[in-house]
Amino acid sequence: MIGWMAGAVVVAVLQEATPKPAEPDPFLQKVCDGIRSRTSSLIEKAASSKTTLEDALAQADKLDDAILQEVSRRLGATPEQVREAWTKRERKSKKVSFGNGSWVVLGGQDGGLDSSVKGTPQPVENLIPPGPSILTRQKPPPPPEPVPLGKALKTKSEWWSAASPGERSAFVESEFARKSALVEKKEETKKCSTCSGKGTLNTNRGGMGLTVVCGRCHGSKEDLVIVYE
Repeated sequence: MIGWMAGAVVVAVLQEATPKPAEPDPFLQKVCDGIRSRTSSLIEKAASSKTTLEDALAQADKLDDAILQEVSRRLGATPEQVREAWTKRERKSKKVSFGNGSWVVLGGQDGGLDSSVKGTPQPVENLIPPGPSILTRQKPPPPPEPVPLGKALKTKSEWWSAASPGERSAFVESEFARKSALVEKKEETKKCSTCSGKGTLNTNRGGMGLTVVCGRCHGSKEDLVIVYE
C-alpha cells in the first residue's frame, strides 16, 4: 500500500514538473497560412503567359508589400503586426531555381548570334560540263562572300514567351525569394547541364570548327538556385 502511494506521488510530481506544450497561437497560424497562400497566388498571377517578363520581374520585386497588405486587411491587423507574427513562424526550407532562365538574371548574352565567325560556303563542283563541249563551258562564278556562321540566341523576352508555365512560376518564385525581406535565404549555383559550366560549346559549321556561346546558359555558365524559408 505504501509503495503504491509513493509511486502515485512520484507520478504526480513528474506531471507537475513536466511543462505543458504551449497552445498554438491562432493569430500566428492565420498569418502563416495567409502569407503562404497569398505568396503562391501572387506568384501564379505574375507568371501568367499574359504577363511580360518585365512585368513579372516588377511584380516579383513588390510581392512583399502586396502580401503584407492583403493578409493584414483580411485579418484586420496592421502590416507591422503581421510581419512581427511571421518572424515567429516555423521554418520550412524550400529550394527553387531559375533553371534554364538563370542567364536572364546572371547577365547572359541577350539575343544576337552565338558566334561572330564568318565562313565561305564551299561551292559544289559541277562534274558535268554545262555546255556541249569544254570550249563552250562558262567561266566559274566568283567565290561567294563570307557569311556569318553564328546562330541566333533567344532574347530575354523570347525565352519568357517560350517557357513552360512551370518554368515561369519557378523563375518568379526564385526572383521573389532572392529579393524578399520576408524570408531567410541563401544562393547556390550549379553548372549548366549543357556546357558543363564552360559557357561555350565546340561545334562544326560550314566545314569549319568553331566555339559558340552555349544556347542554354547564354554564356553565364551556371544555374542559380535559391534556398529559402
